[in-house]
Amino acid sequence: MPTDGVCAPIAELRDRALDRCSRWFPCLADPARRSSLVLKVALVALHLVYAGILFSFDEDLIENTRRQPWYIALYLLLFVAALIQYFVTAGSSPGYVLDAMKAYNEANSLFIRSPTASKHPASSKNGSLTVTVDINQSGRNSLGSSSWSKMVMEFYPLGTSIRTMTCSYCNIEQPPRAKHCHDCDKCVLQFDHHCVWLGTCIGQGNHCRFWWYIFEETALCLWTGILYITYLKTSISGAWWKDLIMILLLISLVVLFIFLLLLLLFHSYLVLTNQTTYELVRRRRIPYLRGLPENVFPFSKGVCRNLYRFCCAQSTIYDMERLPTAFEVEEKLRPYTCLDVLTCRCC
Repeated sequence: MPTDGVCAPIAELRDRALDRCSRWFPCLADPARRSSLVLKVALVALHLVYAGILFSFDEDLIENTRRQPWYIALYLLLFVAALIQYFVTAGSSPGYVLDAMKAYNEANSLFIRSPTASKHPASSKNGSLTVTVDINQSGRNSLGSSSWSKMVMEFYPLGTSIRTMTCSYCNIEQPPRAKHCHDCDKCVLQFDHHCVWLGTCIGQGNHCRFWWYIFEETALCLWTGILYITYLKTSISGAWWKDLIMILLLISLVVLFIFLLLLLLFHSYLVLTNQTTYELVRRRRIPYLRGLPENVFPFSKGVCRNLYRFCCAQSTIYDMERLPTAFEVEEKLRPYTCLDVLTCRCC
């Protein structure tokens, strides 16, 4: 009883403090956003710890900075660029299906009102749809007469039930490669995965930014490791506690570098073959990929075109791809010949 009497005022003060924080900072009221904010602060602090200990322990590095300022300037530029890329990627939209549907409906209403709409309907090109840009050469779909459901069905084989493409959580029709994320509680176009460290999904709209972030972090981790090794080579006979801290941090840097390098290579492979992590891991559970052979990448347009589409051709994030036909799958299964190599079939 006496313990309860002492703890009650403390609990009341804690609740009041949490209420004030929630009132001043609304983002802290949501547990998911609060944990995401904590992870962001932890990641920034981790960067500052690695760089701060290096500059505070290594006197030779500070001396070299005065003689060769460009070297450390480049390192600090990469350091800042990696952090900026992190926040840019974390704040970017992965491309939600609901937003694509709203953009489609807006384009549809503008198409109906436009007097010249019959000449250039905004639809799809070469089997993929970009809501605001391209045009469907097949002629089966037009913004002036079709709903979102009919437009989505254009990307599936004939006879596909609309129930199989409707999300049971959002109750909207999903284009191919879209998936509902339970963490974001939204359907994401070209869903790759939900990144806990970024606090957002990785999808069609931010996969390129995510790749560049991994690349910058890998380069920064490698450069920092080189600076740590240089310090240990020249100052290993100094204070033992400094050497111990630097060795422990270097070991953790090596582990992080291996992880980041493998992640970078993995996502580079996905980019070159136009796949996502979800499609690669859950291939046998995805209905439209289940029956395809393992060596067939149904959405791949060739290495060069995949790279161009990933890096340069994303003028809009609402770019949806149709499922390949049986003829296209059979064409991808055909073994390469000398003529195919000369004509750059793989590109």
